[in-house]
Amino acid sequence: MAFRNLARNLFQFAKITNINQRLYSTIQRKPFRISEIAQRHVPIRTFSAVQTNDNAYRDLETFLQKEVQLEKSAQKHPTQLPTISNFQVQTSGPEVTLTREIGTGKVTVKFNVTNTVNATDTEQEADLNATGQEKPADDSPTHLKSRPTFTVDLNRGGQTLSFLCSYLPNDYPDSREHAATQDSDPKHGHQEHIYEDFQIDEFTIHDGEWNETVYSSDCSVIDGDLYDKLLNLLEEHGIGEEFANQLVDFSTAYEHRQYIGLLEKLHQFAKQ
Repeated sequence: MAFRNLARNLFQFAKITNINQRLYSTIQRKPFRISEIAQRHVPIRTFSAVQTNDNAYRDLETFLQKEVQLEKSAQKHPTQLPTISNFQVQTSGPEVTLTREIGTGKVTVKFNVTNTVNATDTEQEADLNATGQEKPADDSPTHLKSRPTFTVDLNRGGQTLSFLCSYLPNDYPDSREHAATQDSDPKHGHQEHIYEDFQIDEFTIHDGEWNETVYSSDCSVIDGDLYDKLLNLLEEHGIGEEFANQLVDFSTAYEHRQYIGLLEKLHQFAKQ
């Protein structure tokens, strides 16, 4: 346990502001501002509307043809997704369900990869650029990660103990460990390994299916010893630090695959 002891007694963590921008994409967003003159004198374009739309679709199609190839070349797992030890994986669109049997009980983990890409490292690089500082030459390139909120259901004796969990910020103390080993490529030098861990946000227990009438408790206000025991219970069911890291690897690869699929659909739409 690299830093579980530090995580157990703290329950409130700052939310990370996500920047929906992909480093492996050539798409750039620039602010567009209409001048006061344009606002007062908007020309009526009657006959050029169809031609303009055709040109826009053709432009989009040409761009996406190259963009899809760039995204595919950036995939770390183009053919087979990373595995999550001891769990069966089922996917449906952006939704993922993990299941495993333990004795007479069942563990079910669910999450959705939509809007889960973490851009904290991107913000740090933006701050360096704003202050005129350069990123050290031996730093490894930034890789965006999908770090979804997930639920865990422990079924036992007809009842379900449910947890809502989220990942700790990457800048949380001791979440970064500098490795002393050298990369096989000398130009990369020493690399920084980031270990993922999570916190329990809420928990509840219910019969049958959960509904809004079931009470749940916020873990920021419960006893610290109780919180420790809930973490231990999850770890005994395979939901620990190793699981947290494997889930991030899987979710990142699967989210990227979903994003590429969205671009391909957009390309086909523009191509019609």
